[in-house]
This record gives sequence, structure tokens and C-alpha cells, in this order.
Amino acid sequence: MKTAVILWTFIVPLLLLWWIFQRAAGLRGWIATLVAGVAALAATCFPWFGHPLPFWSAGLSANFSVIMVALLALGILHRAGLSGVFRPRDWMAAWIFGAVASLLLYPSALGLGPQNFDSYALGWPCLFWGKSLLLFGGAGLAAASLIWRGNRFGYVLVLALLGYAVGFQESENLWDYLLDPVYGAVSLLVVLVGLTRCSISRSREGDPAGTADR
Repeated sequence: MKTAVILWTFIVPLLLLWWIFQRAAGLRGWIATLVAGVAALAATCFPWFGHPLPFWSAGLSANFSVIMVALLALGILHRAGLSGVFRPRDWMAAWIFGAVASLLLYPSALGLGPQNFDSYALGWPCLFWGKSLLLFGGAGLAAASLIWRGNRFGYVLVLALLGYAVGFQESENLWDYLLDPVYGAVSLLVVLVGLTRCSISRSREGDPAGTADR
């Protein structure tokens, strides 16, 4: 197993536990963040049933994308008090990207959409000069466009592309660096809730008299 892959199997459970401990205990601030980090490190290295947590999570860590792990790290920093590192519009860009990517990938993986078309195949490097140019070029264009507009999620996209370039994960498919089921599900939920709230707000603004009569 590559050194980077071994490192990845350690980073994923560590950040996930760190993020969970922060929120479960309602911790905020740098001291509380460090306490949560030490607890997460201890839980990650503890020999659960004879092996540390990375041993058991090795088969699952590939399911976490670079973007998801980066968002976990940014969420930890946000809770520590560095809310300005990733602003609300940066988070919204992350959720919109995850939702759009999910709609492009998962319906095809479930057999929906055009026959004989598998969007996951677009992430294989062997097709780079063919159909996969749509995914590679699209991700690069999205990153460049976001950075040009001053949206910091663009740098997270660049990080995912760099991770793919150096083979930081075991997978050789670009999709696995950009998206995973957890990131996709959370993105779809956040976007759906946002659209619902926006629709309710607009309906109230459009009919203030009717709302008052009720």
C-alpha cells in the first residue's frame, strides 16, 4: 500500500472524530478545539479489538473524497473561531457543487438516464482525450471560475485535482477525489432546504395581506 494511502486512512477517521467530538460536546474556541483533537487522536490510535481505528477504516476511507475531508478540516477551523477562512458563500458553492455532481454521477450509477452511458467512466485517465475531458476540463474550469470570482471553494477544487495528480488516494478515478456519498447527500439536503426556505420566503413577500389575515 502506498504511503499516501496509509496516511489517508489515518487522516479520514481522525478528522471525522475531531469534527464529531467538537459538535457533540458543543465545543468552541482554540483550547476546546485542541482538547477535541487530542481526544480524536487518542480514539484513532486506540487498539479497538486489537487494532487501531485506521486498520478497520482502511476499507471505507476511499469512500471519502478530498473535498469532503477538506470541508471537515474547514468545519473544525470554523468551530475554533476562524469563521472567516471559509465564508458563507464559499460553503454554498461547496454544497451546490456537491449537489450538481451528485445529480450527474449517481443516477447513472443506478442505471437511470441514457442506456450504455456511465458517468463514472468519465473519471478514468485512460479516456482523458475522449469523453473524460468533460469531467477533467469541467472540474478545472469550475475551479478557475470560482477563484476568479473570489470564491475560496475554488481552492478546495484545486486541492482535489492536485490530490488526484499525485495519487493521494488508492482510486485512479477522478470522481472519487471530487465526490463521495456522504458529501453528496449532505449537499443535496442543504441545497433542498435552501430552495425550500427561499420559496417560502418569496411566497410570504408576495402575499403579505393574505398572511396577515391568517
